[in-house]
Amino acid sequence: MNKIYFTKEMIDFYETLARNNNKEWFAENRHIYDNKIIPAAKEYVIDMGEKLKTIVPDISYAPKIDGSIFRIHKDVRINKGKPPFKTHLGIIFWSGASRLESPCFYLHIEPPFYYTGAGIAKFSPEMLAAYRIMVNSKKYQDILINIKNTAQENYFKILGEKLKNVPKGIEPLNENAADFLKYKHIYINDEMPLNKDFFSEDFFAYTFNIFSKMKDFFIFISDVVKNSKS
Repeated sequence: MNKIYFTKEMIDFYETLARNNNKEWFAENRHIYDNKIIPAAKEYVIDMGEKLKTIVPDISYAPKIDGSIFRIHKDVRINKGKPPFKTHLGIIFWSGASRLESPCFYLHIEPPFYYTGAGIAKFSPEMLAAYRIMVNSKKYQDILINIKNTAQENYFKILGEKLKNVPKGIEPLNENAADFLKYKHIYINDEMPLNKDFFSEDFFAYTFNIFSKMKDFFIFISDVVKNSKS
């Protein structure tokens, strides 16, 4: 796509919001969010959603707030006494019935960086059980090695809540399985600075390329979800 989606004005908005995270400042500057940031985010969601269908045909997206675009307001029920607004833009593409309980690709823009990644928001107990069976199975060892190699070759970070040791009662198949067994939650992340490339026409192709390289991990997490239901 020969488009520029996000501008310096958007980054200035989030940087200033971080220093003035209150309802008064947001009310005075909401026109930037409503008239510049959200329309750009919607356009990116539509274009990237269609592109992602070429590699993951059942990908879902919705170019709206509380769809593929996370709302800027924090949940006051769990954030009492904290600043009321998020200082980042979050965009998600998912495969499954629920966007927060399904494998996803995501874009997280928060000055001075942006993050492109894949994973799932949280493992349910059933998902974690299925994940541990899979990573300790011979069937998935080549896939896991490929995921780890791809991450290392592209400087992706494999992240998530991780135990110090393999869970009790599980005998690791090998060293690679032992490492993956320590995760209680897992995702892959690419971190980049908000440099000139972010504001260029190359940004769309770059982020799609990252998502494409994370496809095998995305499919693996999709299999985890499917196996947790069987």
